[in-house]
Amino acid sequence: MITHVGTVSIFVEDQDRAKAFYTGKLGFELVTDQPLFPGATNRWVSVKPPGSTTEVVLYKVDENWEHYKPVVGKSQAVTFNVTDMTALVASLKAKGIRFITEPDPQPWGTSAIIEDSEGNHLLLVQQPT
Repeated sequence: MITHVGTVSIFVEDQDRAKAFYTGKLGFELVTDQPLFPGATNRWVSVKPPGSTTEVVLYKVDENWEHYKPVVGKSQAVTFNVTDMTALVASLKAKGIRFITEPDPQPWGTSAIIEDSEGNHLLLVQQPT
């Protein structure tokens, strides 16, 4: 039986810059930052929203995952659920985060798209009340 989503990968050019963005600007917790294997130059860097069980792996494209290079800096179809879009938007804008789209209320919820440090587009969604 599948119980939950364990990880989602976002492909990045610079793991340190991405880690700083997700922890410092979005407030995610650092879960893991270690070499992929002994002697590796790439690292397994994972973060998660506080209280979440799903981790976001900030994966630097290497020779094993070269086919993902074209997706760095593109929308990666990752959605983060939020509880107070208005407060979050104000907080993120104060931190200098670029909004691709402003909050858009719809019957299914309110959404906005932000850009991370690597140019990836991330969807924020507040479910309707």
